Amino acid sequence: MEFMDQETREALDFQYVLNKINTLTPYGNMFKRRLRAFKLGEEDKLIGELNKIEDLLNIGKNKEIMEELKGILSHIKDLRTSIRRGMEGFILTEVELFEIKNFLYLIRDLSNIVEKYGITIFEDTEIKPVEQLERLLDPEDTGISTFYIYDAYSEELKGIRKKKQNLEKEIKLGKKHIKEKIKEELNISLRPDSSAVVSKDDKELIDKLQDYPYLSYVSETYMTVKFAIKPTEGLKALENQVNILKDKEEREELRIRERLSKEIGKRNRQIYKNMGSIGRLDLLLSKVRFAIEIRGVKPEIICKRVIKIEDGIHPKVKEVLEGKNLKFTPISLELREGVTCITGANMGGKTISLKLIGLLSAMAQHGLFVPAKSMVYGLNKFIVTSIGDMQSTDSGLSTFGGEIKTVQNAIKMSEDKGLILIDELARGTNPEEGYAISKAIVSHLKEKSSISLLTTHYDNVANSEEVLHLQVVGLSKLDFNSLAQEISKGDKMEIINKYMDYRLRIVQKDTPIPKDAINIARIMGLEPGIIAEAEKELQIKY
Repeated sequence: MEFMDQETREALDFQYVLNKINTLTPYGNMFKRRLRAFKLGEEDKLIGELNKIEDLLNIGKNKEIMEELKGILSHIKDLRTSIRRGMEGFILTEVELFEIKNFLYLIRDLSNIVEKYGITIFEDTEIKPVEQLERLLDPEDTGISTFYIYDAYSEELKGIRKKKQNLEKEIKLGKKHIKEKIKEELNISLRPDSSAVVSKDDKELIDKLQDYPYLSYVSETYMTVKFAIKPTEGLKALENQVNILKDKEEREELRIRERLSKEIGKRNRQIYKNMGSIGRLDLLLSKVRFAIEIRGVKPEIICKRVIKIEDGIHPKVKEVLEGKNLKFTPISLELREGVTCITGANMGGKTISLKLIGLLSAMAQHGLFVPAKSMVYGLNKFIVTSIGDMQSTDSGLSTFGGEIKTVQNAIKMSEDKGLILIDELARGTNPEEGYAISKAIVSHLKEKSSISLLTTHYDNVANSEEVLHLQVVGLSKLDFNSLAQEISKGDKMEIINKYMDYRLRIVQKDTPIPKDAINIARIMGLEPGIIAEAEKELQIKY
């Protein structure tokens, strides 16, 4: 069973959270893509993952250490293809050998930082330098990450290069003598590439050069003629010897690269283990940075079916509100198996409460710290939501039809110990039928083993002994007389956002009927006579 479908991930803004977990290495990215919710029964594994984040928090708060780690991790490349090629018998290029050598040095640097600062390392994040391979790729003990087919790899290679070097010196001297002779006899200074360019106007010099034994015609333009040194028979022989030696050098270098590639292939387990350790450490450090950014806490994981949140915050909504110079009101609640209903007017924060509970539950079950004062959480087999406009254009269903389709899927899974979140149940149909359907669904879900949280306009839907009824505090505590001047002059939407209390309270039988819809209408400037008539009708009905 899938823990969350795509619609639920989008509704809860789970991708927003994942985007905040910024891994730095290709291996960290790989583990981030594999990030999955811990399953019911894996409480100990989840606790272990959360403990790792807790153990690394102090490191995460140390900017100096984190910058050092970032400097190393950000330079690590994905070398899995090169290592696999070495395993399969392919000969690695010099570029690949350089990158592997550089990677080995980065492993060494990481190991040194871990030791220097006493960073906690776990069984699956242990980083061990591959010393034999380091020495193999740096036979002259240079201590630098650049790579070259060193003379130290082969006496034969060393001899070939020495002979080639001597011959090239001899050729250089031969050409130097010819240049000096040309200078002396023709008073011409050759270019660094041993060529001479003569204007076509100087016909006398061109005739001389054409007959000169040490120069030969190369090319011409409409203005100039180009000549170059003509190698003597002796120089030709020397250059042929150099070409033969170059061929031998290439063959010997190929043999050496083949040997190095085999040695790298043999040590693939050590290299892959380090890649895995680096990836897991990178992901852990990313989780740590995110935990610090959201001022998160470690959720307490228990085996009971409970979700208890104290002063929880939805990080994306908080960010949006802060952009408008508004504050997010933390939300607290406790949910158990069965049904809980949240009632209140539109704009009263019911949907935000629903999203917050779903998001924090998903974060906790994925091994992340949560933005709250505290959280106690029992694992769920799934999270499913019906939030927002459920209209399905593909199937031709109305908003109500799309909603019922989602709710029906949730009902089918409700015996399977999950978290079901339904926003404004039956909002897409007429009030009488909507109330009846909502009441029936609540009655059905309260007997199931899932934790079901529903928001609704219908207060009476929750008037059952087995159903926990929560209500958004909303605007019920406002003194509208003292706000009269502010309401008359200010931005009315801003005033609603400013004074709306999104906290939840438990509703008892004697709890007064909320008047948030009427209060919102009052702030927005609806005629006072209409407001009075609405309040009168409310008193008559209830």
